[in-house]
Amino acid sequence: MRRATLVVNVCAQMRPLVQIISKPMVAPFHDGTKCFVRDLTNHVHSFEVAVLGGRERPSELTAAQVVALHHKTGGFSPALRENIKTLAWLIFRSRADLWHFAFAPNPRSSSAAQFARALRRVPTLQTVVSPPRSFSEPEALLFGDIVVTQSRWTRDQFRGAFGFRGLTAPRLEVIHPVAPAVPRPSRDSELRLRAELGVTADEPLLVYPGDLEMSRGSARIAELVQAFAEQRKRGTFVFAYRNKTPGAAQRRAQLEARLDPARVRFIADTPLIHALLASATLILFPVEDLFGKVDIPIVLLEALRLGTPVVVSDEGPLRELEPALRLAWNSRLWSERILSLLESTPPSAQPDLGRHEPERAAAAYENLYAELLGKKSDP
Repeated sequence: MRRATLVVNVCAQMRPLVQIISKPMVAPFHDGTKCFVRDLTNHVHSFEVAVLGGRERPSELTAAQVVALHHKTGGFSPALRENIKTLAWLIFRSRADLWHFAFAPNPRSSSAAQFARALRRVPTLQTVVSPPRSFSEPEALLFGDIVVTQSRWTRDQFRGAFGFRGLTAPRLEVIHPVAPAVPRPSRDSELRLRAELGVTADEPLLVYPGDLEMSRGSARIAELVQAFAEQRKRGTFVFAYRNKTPGAAQRRAQLEARLDPARVRFIADTPLIHALLASATLILFPVEDLFGKVDIPIVLLEALRLGTPVVVSDEGPLRELEPALRLAWNSRLWSERILSLLESTPPSAQPDLGRHEPERAAAAYENLYAELLGKKSDP
């Protein structure tokens, strides 16, 4: 059996070593969990950090050590074989001072992590990178000495679920998602993208960067399209989505049959997402269910970083996205506010996104690392 190796040289470390356990850290970085791990590790300074990856070191990782454990990238969810490989490596090979698990919790993976933690007695931090489908059995999902959620909403759902079952919740902390640094696309690339979409430079471009089939987001956007058509208002709506499931193609066909093709465009898995975000007039995200996504989708934070106004539904974790305009869902209200925004002067790029800045989030995690390692050394 080929032994897992480190892509970078790991001599004796003067600083404690934190091992982050997540889905394989291999390109492309189009996934919320991978982006979280990338942006955290690139800004941790007081600890050595290692991640689980492949044979080639991704250029996106500037500081972390990479354990070459995985040889297949997989899709959005790692294969069972890769998960078993990770578990075996933790039990028999890991020499980290602290484990930091970062994944969407499910009973099988959480049970495996709990088994490894109990066997090796390694201090453990757990980040819930996206809310579970159900909070009904929280004790089957949470296992860390400290658990971090990425929104107060998810934290409160867990607390309520533990209380409902008469159980004591573990310690729960909130550290909001990181807004990545995004290079500003050139104006030429923005104009070329608009030309490819058949949209003029001055046409209002309203972008929905979300799934078609996994929430009511696409249906709500369809209502806005029809409202604009009825009022004869200018504006082209773009459904920028990813083919996560076979249902995406079917849902696209339904929307195309229903909506005026002159008013809508569909882009699947575009590599030009940043040019699209930058050239957009508004980003619209009227989503009520974030299952399968991080609490606040990274694409929204990237849009805010680029200075594009974002409008989200005032539901679930999205109500905590303070730089965005948060509205209760009502198609008439949304239409009115969108039209008002289109008539106003667009804001400039936001230099500081507060608690979403990577340095602030990394410092919060470093404080928890130090606390957990301090407890380990207590007599």
